Amino acid sequence: MFSVPKNPIYKSVSRRKFLELGGGVATTLGASSLAVGLNSVINRTPVMAQSSDDAKWKQYAGSRLVFMSENTPPSFAIRDNLETFYDLTGIEVEILTDDLPVVQQKVGIDLRGGSADFQLNYVQDKPIGSPFADYYEDLLKYTRDDTLPLDPEGYDEDIWFENFLKACGVYYEPGRIVAFPYDCAVACTFYRQDLFEKLSKDFEVEYGYPMEFTIDTTWKNVYDFAAFFKKMREAGHKDIPYGYAQHQGSFAWTLQLDIQRMLFAHGQWTEFDIDDKLGSKTPGPTNWGDEQSVLIMEKYKEQAEVSHPDNLANGTLELNTVYQAGEIAMQVQYHEFAASIEDPNTSKAADGKTAYAPCPKGAKEWIATGLDPVNGCNCGIGGIGINAAASEDLKRAAFLFASWATSKGTQLDVLKKLGGTPTRKSVLEVPEVKKAEQRPTTMPNALTFHAVYDVGIRDPNFVLGPKIPEANEYHNIVLTEVQRCVTGETSPEEACEEIRWQVDDMNGI
Repeated sequence: MFSVPKNPIYKSVSRRKFLELGGGVATTLGASSLAVGLNSVINRTPVMAQSSDDAKWKQYAGSRLVFMSENTPPSFAIRDNLETFYDLTGIEVEILTDDLPVVQQKVGIDLRGGSADFQLNYVQDKPIGSPFADYYEDLLKYTRDDTLPLDPEGYDEDIWFENFLKACGVYYEPGRIVAFPYDCAVACTFYRQDLFEKLSKDFEVEYGYPMEFTIDTTWKNVYDFAAFFKKMREAGHKDIPYGYAQHQGSFAWTLQLDIQRMLFAHGQWTEFDIDDKLGSKTPGPTNWGDEQSVLIMEKYKEQAEVSHPDNLANGTLELNTVYQAGEIAMQVQYHEFAASIEDPNTSKAADGKTAYAPCPKGAKEWIATGLDPVNGCNCGIGGIGINAAASEDLKRAAFLFASWATSKGTQLDVLKKLGGTPTRKSVLEVPEVKKAEQRPTTMPNALTFHAVYDVGIRDPNFVLGPKIPEANEYHNIVLTEVQRCVTGETSPEEACEEIRWQVDDMNGI
């Protein structure tokens, strides 16, 4: 829950004086410090390139930073471990967390207002990074500053998992990094292996092939599985759950991601003809309304008809709750949720009942373009960025936290404590992490690592966009028209055409 610190400066000085002070920027006055905004404080002891690492870490001792973040496992784990960062640097960090839409709103107001109350921001790739990229500091200049304690592994693209740095850190043009990969939520398939094994023979009698999930399982197979489970349940087998559920709740971005996975799996269809990883401020005409999009909208609607009856209420969090409750046998979900699935105190799908696989592959008979199917996978890569409106010393102090929070040691600690999702490759090379990828495990999220890191995030399976300035407006258009279609208010053709018209109008086409 978002909370305002006690006695922030804007409540203890006049509005006029507050604005004169910079509306959130703290400056150093000799040996003293000045606090403004949401309790930010800066205090600096000069260091040189030849100074010890300890001196470089401690150069902003006595300072205070504010980090606005989504309520994700890394943020909770790091908040519980802030004493370690304080011992290293002498810097206090206040971490404020909330649901992503709230974070997006508060961060957006702060960035565009230029006050820098939140020097550190959670930069979720499309909802926050795409519209606000220009308001963040370029981190590259700090990665080359030898008066700062730099990570021994560095910050180059190859030390992060494939596509991660581009996903949350690079927008519209290369050569500028606005965020380091902080945590990730990559889609993969969760399925009840116990039920698949129990019912496979019955399924094979009707469909002519075994019910199993592999890297070659298609969306057509998922439809068959879901239809079979629903038929069994409606025949009176109340102990049999529904087979599947979609992300159709009120959170527009995750619904957009849900149908995007199916679209991309079928011939790597994308919304615009732009560089998917880089994005574009001028994306041009959308591809919505073409033959391929209409075909998959039709299939998406058919899938909804054999899914859980509360589909329209099942956003990402609700969907995971439905799966934990034993009410569905499959979900395409983000791998950070595995830790909750494997908790026997809250989940009926724990104790080895759940298996994890890559996202479904496209079905060749559902591809109008003649292109190859892939295991269409997408994600949310949350970065950690620095508000460019902050003072230079606040930004340098913030860089210390951003570097520490995304380091190998911190990510390993988060993975152990709350089931974090590493973004540095080196974390998966740790022997105890490799061991944890197989049952029994002390790091449940590691059970998903093969499906996610070895398959899902790798090209050609990975789709990121659309990274466009109007990303959130786009998500809302898709949410509205997809839901109108699956409820029968419009046909697939009408829904795709309506999306095309609204998106092109939004982009001035």
